[in-house]
This record gives sequence, structure tokens and C-alpha cells, in this order.
Amino acid sequence: MTFRLLLLLLLLLALGLLVSGFECPPYRQCTCPSDDPGLLEYQLTCWTGNSSTHTFELSITPHKQITVQCYNSPDWAEFASLEPSLKLGDLQALVFRDCLTLGSEHSEKLANLLGIGQLTSLKIARFNGTLARDDLRVYPSVKKLYLSDNQLGDVSVDLLRDLRSLELLDLHNTNIRLPAGFFDNATTLRALELGINQMRQLPAGLFDELRNLKLLNIWKNGFRKLEPDVFRGLKKLETLDLNQNQLQTLPAELFKDLENLELVNLSLNNFTSLPRGLFRNNPKLVSVKLLSNKRNLTELPAGLFANLTNLKSVVMTRAGLLSLPEDLFWGATNLRNLSIDRNYLASLPQKIFQNSTELYSLSLSFNVLDELPERLFEYATKLSKLDLSNNRLTSINDHTLIGLESLRTLNMENNCLSFIHLEAFSFLGNLRVARFANNRLSLHTGLYDIFGHISPFHNCHSLEELYLAHNNVTEMHSDWLVSNVRLRELDLKHNAFNYLETEDLQFISSSLRVDLRFNNISRLVLTSLELIASNQSAPRDVTVEIDDNPIRCDCEVYELLRYLNGDMHPFVQNYVHLKPGKLSCRSPEYMRGSQLSELKAKSLKCLVESEQPRPGDPCSPNGGACTCWQRPEDKALLLDCAARNLSRAPEWIDARGAARIELDLRVNRLVEPPSMYKKGYEKVTSLNLSRNRISFVDERLLSPNLKTLLLDGNELSSIDAKILEKLSNSSKISKLTLHDNPWRCDCSSRELLSFVQSNFLGIPDLLAIKCAQGNVSLAELSIDELCPGSNRLLVLACSLLGLCGLLLGCAAALFFRFQRQLKVWLYSKSLCLCLLREDELDRDKSYDAFISYSHKDEEFVLKELVAKLEDGPKPYRLCIHIRDWLAGEWIPMQIARSVEESRRTIVVLSPNFIESVWGRMEFQAAHKQALSEKRARLIVVVYGEIGPTDELEPELRAYLQTNTYVKWGDPWFWQKLRYAMPHKRDCSGPLLEQRPNENLAIVSQRIVAEKPRVSFMDEKQNQKLLETVKGINRNFAANLEIRAPQCTTV
Repeated sequence: MTFRLLLLLLLLLALGLLVSGFECPPYRQCTCPSDDPGLLEYQLTCWTGNSSTHTFELSITPHKQITVQCYNSPDWAEFASLEPSLKLGDLQALVFRDCLTLGSEHSEKLANLLGIGQLTSLKIARFNGTLARDDLRVYPSVKKLYLSDNQLGDVSVDLLRDLRSLELLDLHNTNIRLPAGFFDNATTLRALELGINQMRQLPAGLFDELRNLKLLNIWKNGFRKLEPDVFRGLKKLETLDLNQNQLQTLPAELFKDLENLELVNLSLNNFTSLPRGLFRNNPKLVSVKLLSNKRNLTELPAGLFANLTNLKSVVMTRAGLLSLPEDLFWGATNLRNLSIDRNYLASLPQKIFQNSTELYSLSLSFNVLDELPERLFEYATKLSKLDLSNNRLTSINDHTLIGLESLRTLNMENNCLSFIHLEAFSFLGNLRVARFANNRLSLHTGLYDIFGHISPFHNCHSLEELYLAHNNVTEMHSDWLVSNVRLRELDLKHNAFNYLETEDLQFISSSLRVDLRFNNISRLVLTSLELIASNQSAPRDVTVEIDDNPIRCDCEVYELLRYLNGDMHPFVQNYVHLKPGKLSCRSPEYMRGSQLSELKAKSLKCLVESEQPRPGDPCSPNGGACTCWQRPEDKALLLDCAARNLSRAPEWIDARGAARIELDLRVNRLVEPPSMYKKGYEKVTSLNLSRNRISFVDERLLSPNLKTLLLDGNELSSIDAKILEKLSNSSKISKLTLHDNPWRCDCSSRELLSFVQSNFLGIPDLLAIKCAQGNVSLAELSIDELCPGSNRLLVLACSLLGLCGLLLGCAAALFFRFQRQLKVWLYSKSLCLCLLREDELDRDKSYDAFISYSHKDEEFVLKELVAKLEDGPKPYRLCIHIRDWLAGEWIPMQIARSVEESRRTIVVLSPNFIESVWGRMEFQAAHKQALSEKRARLIVVVYGEIGPTDELEPELRAYLQTNTYVKWGDPWFWQKLRYAMPHKRDCSGPLLEQRPNENLAIVSQRIVAEKPRVSFMDEKQNQKLLETVKGINRNFAANLEIRAPQCTTV
């Protein structure tokens, strides 16, 4: 095994030597790493004399290249005499750097030492001395000679005589001074580089013998003019570079012999004019460059490029052109790339491109064009790239771009465009990239579809990138949303958007970046985003950047915060990615500077104010009693009335559509709690009354919706047992604070103690509820400690019980003696109603009901109410003024008498009734009677639409807000009405003795035929009636003008 491995290593070593073909020579004054035969490059270092600083360093890549690097100008004599020869054979390149010239004596010796066969390339860089023919003679096979970056100066005319195979000669930056006939023996040259040599002129006939020359570079010299025959005989020349000279013009015959010329570079000269027909003898011309001319060329000769059928590229950037001849490119049918940018062109000839059917790319940027001729590009049907940026164009009409059906990239940035015709791009079906930034475009075309405004780009169905930054665009256009399926980039930064909603994000493209930064967007409403994205299970790559906008962080930003917080449906993120960056609130002032990425939707609240001041409105602008906020998360209205030095709570609250209200009244001077029966208070779920002066709590404070009640820091000493019972059984209050009050700790607080101990979970700071005396925690007391018992108290209780029994006996005797009078009194006080019957109290009433109505509703009253209430198995006796009032009697007296003699008063409340003075008087009389007797004697029938209750009389409005009523048209109307009427055991009365049929005429006849009933009152009843009439007159005299009733005749 060891023998085989050794044999393999020897074989590899032999192969390495065979491949390299090089062995380090045994030179005494040289070093070489001969111990590594596998090297691809060898370093041979030799020194001369006794100094190791004067050395030759040879980098040898066998069969490829030798580089001889000289250090400190070593002497060639000793090195060139070394033996044996290196026998390098054929090489591709030989390079000398920083060496002395060899001269005739050492050149041949060095050639023998190196043992070079055929040499392709020779480069001599940074040599010292004068280069002579003998230095090159030993390399006759050289095809490429590089002498650049040396200081040749004057050279001998025969320098190249021995290089019979030379094809490329690089003499740039050599400061060479060429003698006449220098190239006479270099007839094989194909490429000649003479750039950067400060030549002012060329000797006559210098290039006459270069019949095979294809490339000539004489750039960056000092030529001011060229002789007409300087390029004489260069029939094979294909590339000519004359850039960076001082040429002001050219002879018309300069290129006469250059019949194969393809590329010419005339850039960076001082041209002020060019001759007509300059290129007429160059039919193979492919490319012309005339960039950055140092003088203004102003104009070109007519037909300069005409009929050059092989011409494909013309670049005339910064040439100083003011105008172009119309026939400049006529006949140049294969022209593909044309750049005439950064000139001073104010207009273009209409037919300049009439033969440019193969034109692919056209740049006219950085000129002063203010309009384009119609049909300018009509024949440029293959144009793919058009750059008209940085001009002064103001509009694009419907014929400007005709013919550009192949256009893929259109650049019109930095113009003055304010109008684009709706059909301007109707031919651009293949447009991929449109650049219109830095213009004045609003893109209003006046055309809409169901998705919104249609832009001029609606025909560009292949559009992928649209750049509209720095314009006046105000809205997202319909075609961007639903037509441009391929749209990938939509740049709208620095525009005039001020509002964005969900519908503006419904892009049909599934891979799109929209840049809306630096607009004026103050409102971003995403109300329906979850609904729209509900079916987007697959993720899309749609990104919208909204940074650097003046977002108004009011309640409309709630949905945006939900999106940013990740609180929306997960599919929303699949639908669109909103990138806020460092987007911060610009308004309102209390939110200014807050970054949206740090805000939480659940805690967002926004300030609200009434549009106009209203009396009693706590949210009125400029002086409202409270600061009002909305919290969108739970649709709550928050009233911050804390520390406002208020002595009473707001009279009413406008809920503003809120589902719940939180009212904060802490740290004020309230002596009584607010009534939860007032307008708006029914939606209050949290009420903070901490640190006021409240000394009592009654039933008005409780409402079905109240969940949090804070009463700490007041002057409460006790709470009624009924209130505590409601708090325990029927109230929804889950949090109640009672600490820091001066509670009375005696027997009267037993119910409070029981309540506190049984509801300890809903009462924070339970141990802080302390007695006024002793600073003892109420919750820690027992019943015995709160109310200690004794025998004396027991005896006293028994005595009191006996006394109560005696009093009850006396009361029973008095009840049977004065039963009638007692029942009336009890009923008026709403006491012991279970012992009373209404028919006993109203036994002396003449009518079951008095109907109060406007004469304009008389038909409804007679045909509906009277006809059906006075009919049936249990008819009612009704009082109506057209039948039962006495003619000539004082109307207020008759109103009072009718109300007094009727068990009920039915008010037909209609728009006509509201306008009737007598109707309101009748209502007041009935209402006053009901209040005085504390009985439900008033029945309101709503007939028709009466409008908002806020516009009614205060007394009528208060009644409707606190009592139920019957509405005409209700399916249960008659059942509800009869239930509200008096319930009698027997029916009597003149109208009920003869039962009327369903015939309306008979009912009306009986009403009219019935004689008025006259009743007589005793003196006490008459006195009561007079007081009622006086009360009515006082109420109406203050507010109404007394006018005669419109219908009082019986």
C-alpha cells in the first residue's frame, strides 16, 4: 500500500513538470522556489553586483506571460549574461516595468536568456531611457505593442520597422512626436491609439500606408483643425475617435475616403458648425456621438444624417442645439436610438421622424419644449422608450402620441403638465412604465364609473409602474383600482390627497406598492375594511405607505388603530399592508405628536362638542359645564365634569347616538345627586359623585342601566332601607364606593351593615367605610355591637305594641263611622288603594269621560271615538262640547265643569290640538284635577304625527315623557282605551238606554238631538270649580292671547 502511494506521488510530480515545462535554473545570484513543482506561477529573483537592492523579479507563468519588474534600475549586463537559457518557448505576453532600456548590446542576450519563441504581446511600462529600434527588433512576431504612459518624446522613424506582424499599437499618454513616414512600415496595423499626446497637428500623409487600419483614436489632443486629406486612404477604418479636442468645425471632405466608417465620436469639442454632407460618403455609418460640446452648435446642416440606412444610434447630448432641420433623419430608416437631450430645443419639426420606422429609444429630455406637434410620432410605430422629461410641456392632446402602440416606457417628469386629454393614451396599450412626477396634474377627466373618477391612463391595460409624485392628484382613480391588473408600483407621494377610505384600497392587482407619503391626508376611514377583506384567505402583496401625512386623530382613526393593533380579522392583513412608518397625529391639539404605532384603539377617546351652544347642554362649545369625549371601542360618551365647581348636575344630556354614558362629577359642590329620569340619564352606566357634599340618596339616583356608582368622599350618614334593597335585588350596580363618609353607626344602620357585608365584592375600600364616631370600620362591626339590646328596651317595645293595638281598634271604629269620607281621602293620598273601589269614589260623576279635541278633528271624534264608546254591551256616557255645553255660558267655566263632572278626560292630541288655545286649556284643567286627586284621570290619544316633543308646551311635554298614551292606529288601540276607561258594574245613562246601531248617521243625529244636561252643585263643589277656573286663567294669561273658540255653538 505504501509503495503504491509513493508511485502515485512520483507520477503526479512528473505530470506537474511536464505541464509547466519550467525548471528553476541553478543561477548563483538568483532564488527560485524549485521545491514545489505544482506551482502555476514562479518567482525568480536575481540581483546584480554586491547589492541585493538592485534586483530583477521575474513572475513566470509558463506558456502564458512573463513580467520583469526592476527595482532600483539594475544593470542588464550581468543578468543578460546568465546561463543556461530559461527556454520559455512561445508566450502570449512579455511585460517590462520600471526598467532601463536594453540597447542593442543587451537586447539579443536577454532574448537568448529567456528563450522565447513566438511572442504575441509586448508591454514596456515606465521605462528609463530612449526607446530604439534595437529594443524591439528581437521580437519580430509581436502583434500587440503597448507603450502607453511613457515619455517617448521624439522617436526614430524606423522604430517599428522590424515588427512586420504588428496589429495593435498603443501610444496614448506618451507625449510622442511622430515624424513623417513613421507608420510606413506598419502596414499590418489594425488599431492605433494616439490619445492624450498633446498633438496640435498631424503630418501630411501620416496614415497613408495604414491601409488595414480599422480603429483610430486621436482623442484628447490639441487639434483645432484637421486637413481635409488627413485620413486619406483609410478605406478600412471603422472606428474614429476625435473627442476632447479643440475642433470648431470639420472639412466637408474629411471622411471622404472612410467608406467603411461605422463609429465616429466627435464629443467634447468646440464645434460651432458642421458642414453639409459631412457623412455622405459613409454609407455604413452606424453610430455618431456628439456629447458635451463646449460651444453652442445651435443648428445642424440639413440632411446631415439623411439616407444613412445603416445608422442606428445618434447621441447629441449637450450639443448646444437650438433647432433641428426637418429632414435631419429622412432616409435613415434603421435608426433605433436617438438622444438629443440637454439642448435648447423649443420646438420640433412635425415630420422629422417620418422615416424613423425602426426607432426604438428617443430622448428629448432637458430641452425647453412647450408643445409637441400633432402626429409627431405617427410613423415611429416601434418606439419603445420615450423620454420627454424636464421640458416645459403643458398639455397632451388626443393626437400627440398617435402611432406609439409599441411604447413601453414614457417619461414626462418635470414638465408643466396640467392637462391630459381623456383619450391621449388610447394608443398606448403596451405601456409598462409611465413617469409623470413633478407636474401640475390633477387627472380630472370628468368621466366616472361606479368605482369613481377615470384617469387618462384608463387605456393603458399593461401598465406596471405609474409615477405621479409632486402633482395635484386628490383621489384614487377607478382604473388604478379595477383595470390595471399588472400595476406593481403607484407613486403618489407629495400630492393633494386629504381623505382616504376603504374603497380607495380595493386594488385588483395582487402585487402592488402604493406610496401616499407626504400628502395632506387628515382622514383615513377604514370602516368597511373587514367586510371587504372577509374572503381574502390567500395573502396578497399589496403595500400602502402612509407616513408623513397630517392625520387627524379623532374618532375616525379608530378603525385604523384597530388595523395597526392587529385587532381586525386576520384576513385584513392578507388583503392590504398599511405601513405607517413614524406617522403621528397632527390634530387635534391634545393628540398632536402622538405616534399611531403607539396608540391603542381600545383606549382611544376623542373630544366632541355641540355644533351650536344650547342652554343646559354640558357639551356646548365655549363654556360648557363638561368636557365631552367619545370612546369608539364601546360607543360610549364620556362627560368629564370633574372639578368644575358645579353646584348641580347637568339638566340633560345629548347622548349623540352613544350606547352608554359615563358621567364624572367628582370634586364639585353637589348637595344632591342627579335624577336619572332626566333626558339622557337613562344611558348612564357609570356615575362618579366622589368628593361632593351629597348628604342623601333617593330612588331617583337609581336606573336600570347604572353599573358603577361612586359615592365616596361625601356627607352621607345613612341610606334608606328601600334604596339598599333595590341595590341588592334589582340594581345592576357592580361597583359601589361608600368610604370617606360620616356614617352613623347605630340601630338605624343595621340594613346598611347587612348590605355592606353581603356585597363586599362590589364595594372597593370596604374597610375605609367608617363610623363618624370612633373611626371604626363599619364592615367589622356585628349587629350586637351596632345595636346592643336590654330588658328596658324589651318592656318599651311591648308597651308600644299594646298601644298600637288600642289605636288600631279605635281606627277600625272610626272607619266604619266615616267610611265614605275616609275612602275619598285615602284614594286622594294614594293610600290603601286595595281597600277602595273607584266606582264608589266617582258615584256622583255625571259622565264617564269628557272628550277634549280640536274642532278640525271633529269627524274623527264623532265617527270613531263617540260612535264606538257609546255603543256595545257596556256603553259609556260621554261629554262633548257640541252636545253637552250650555249656550252663552262662560267657556272656562264649562271646561272646568266638564272635567269635574267626568271620571276621565280623553285628550285627542293632534297637530290641530297643539295649535288650539282652548284645547290646551282643557288639558290643563284635566291635568290639574289628576294632580290634585293623585289619580289617573287623563287619557291621551295621539292622532297623527305631532312632531318632536321638545317643541310642545312644557306641561304637555313633561306629561308625555312620564306617562303612557294610546296611539291611533295601534292594533290594540280599543283594548287599551277601554282598559283606561272607568270599570263599572252596571251601565246607565240616557245615551245607553237606546243602543245605537253601526249607522254613523244615526249616531250623529242623536248627538245633535240630545239636549244639554244641566246639573246643580252645592256650594262646596261650586267653590272648587271656581278655583279651577281661576287656575286655568292664570296659566293661560301669562303665555297665550285669549281668542274666541272657533266652534262653541251647541
